[in-house]
Amino acid sequence: MKSTVFAVALLGMGTSSQAAIQGLYGSDCLHVEGLSAYKDMAFDYGTLKQVQTVFGDDECQTPAYDFVFEGPYSLDETLGFIDYSFTSIRLTPLNPGVAENFNHYELCGISTWEAGKGQDVAGLNCGGQIIPSLNTFVYDRVRDNKGDIQMGRASPDFNGSTPNHRPVELDVVIYHAK
Repeated sequence: MKSTVFAVALLGMGTSSQAAIQGLYGSDCLHVEGLSAYKDMAFDYGTLKQVQTVFGDDECQTPAYDFVFEGPYSLDETLGFIDYSFTSIRLTPLNPGVAENFNHYELCGISTWEAGKGQDVAGLNCGGQIIPSLNTFVYDRVRDNKGDIQMGRASPDFNGSTPNHRPVELDVVIYHAK
């Protein structure tokens, strides 16, 4: 899917323009504590689908599981604010060994994991991480970065839980148009 970015000039304000987002964007391989991940975001006429594929190595070579978040979003182009919620949150083990481990530990309180078959995990405790409930709003920011995008960087004080807690800084991760 080819992405389309339309710049909107802020007349007379002397600030950089923000962008209407449409299409598919993806990160480079992200490295976290011996694991790695790719994160893709598809913006399709008011629907946001985020897919985070986590790998069992630190080079994005051995896929372990996918987290898929999907739901509506709205964008304030002039301020660069993007608000979204999820109507679906699914976790899918990508190979039999990962499914077996998920079952052994009853990850998210579920013991019926199968490779390639997603489970709804909204609102559940998954290994000490509480997954958001369905329809929980996230108040974020987005910036056009020469056709790519950057999202807000969450912090304890600016975690996106309310409009007043919207991130104020941008994350270092750049999502490239695909």
